[in-house]
Amino acid sequence: MAFSIFGRFPDAREFLNRVAQYASLAPVPSNLHIHTPYSFSAFTNISEAVNLAREQGVRVLGINDFNTTQGYSDFTEECQKTGVFPIYCMETITLSIEDRELKKRWNDPVNPGRLYFSGKGLRHPVQSSQHARDTLIRIARALEERTRKMTDKMNRHLRDTLPNIRLDYDHIRDTITKGTVRERHVAKALQQAIDREFPDTARKADALKLLYSAESRVDVSDEAALQNELRSNLLKAGKPAFVEERREAYLSFDGARSLILDMGGIPCYPMLIAGAKDEFTEGERDPERLGDELLQRGVYCAEFISTRNDIDLLKGYVAAFKKRGIILNVGTEHNTPRMEPMAPRCYGGVELDDALKEAFWKGACVVAAHQYLTAVGRPGYVEHAGQRTGEEIKQLETIGEAVIAYYLSIFDF
Repeated sequence: MAFSIFGRFPDAREFLNRVAQYASLAPVPSNLHIHTPYSFSAFTNISEAVNLAREQGVRVLGINDFNTTQGYSDFTEECQKTGVFPIYCMETITLSIEDRELKKRWNDPVNPGRLYFSGKGLRHPVQSSQHARDTLIRIARALEERTRKMTDKMNRHLRDTLPNIRLDYDHIRDTITKGTVRERHVAKALQQAIDREFPDTARKADALKLLYSAESRVDVSDEAALQNELRSNLLKAGKPAFVEERREAYLSFDGARSLILDMGGIPCYPMLIAGAKDEFTEGERDPERLGDELLQRGVYCAEFISTRNDIDLLKGYVAAFKKRGIILNVGTEHNTPRMEPMAPRCYGGVELDDALKEAFWKGACVVAAHQYLTAVGRPGYVEHAGQRTGEEIKQLETIGEAVIAYYLSIFDF
């Protein structure tokens, strides 16, 4: 049964009257964007993610799976066992037909019109309207239909290239997922099947040449690298097992924002900035303009996957957003097979400087305050229609710091 992390807190009136007494933390490392096996993840389970966070000094952690809150209860339990403050988040994908036709990219460097969208500080225990629940069901069904078709197309390609290997969708769902099969799971299942069939490295390389009609370019003994290569060579547009995503798998920007608000969260834009190809997208090229557009669209929160970006570039975007009163979060994503450190760093392993640590800590505090205040029936950072409430950001930072400090005093050991 789901339970609130605030169940052992004092009465809300007492707590808020004494908030300054509880707020006594220096900036605490936070990571508000990780994926778990409830979507796709480098982690075997949620326990591994939370324990690694604690071991590496991260005390505020945000679960951020795609289109699902199913992992929240496990996440809550593991955070309380480990002394880590849980932040409840979710990610979805939007599609603008207009931007696609204009070839305008946002935080997806490959697909114009497609935009990743997050929500921070959602309600837990989960509360949402029937419309929100139906929306998530519709997305899940569209994604399931696509991955089933991809699995079928992959099997047809395997029949012509490696006939001793066959993938079973239901087996993939039941053994390497928590119920949602994604494109990356298909690649992982194929990598595992190839490893079983061809334990010898040379024979595996020959098999991949048959599968790709080209030589493999990775260390075929590296599971993560091989999964990524299989996905790129077989599951992407123009490749043998690619299936176009149905329109039902996406929301509009306004639809995604409304979904997050319905679930009690703060709409949040996840930044790409330079991205994997070291280039700026049309939507993100100008931080000042992007900040203004986010505000016009009713988005008062942005997050960074800092390992993608040079520290000086990151500081420029942070400064532009802070000037506009946009709160800022940071995360590591962990949405690939490769295990990365839990404490966010910049590109090349460069440590965040004190100003960045402070900015991201304060943003985490605002989200923690929003979670607490909405749980006790008070106004948080945004109200149900998505506009900023009358709560001052500095006061929310203080409340959030107190909430985190009090939680850690209960569950620390």
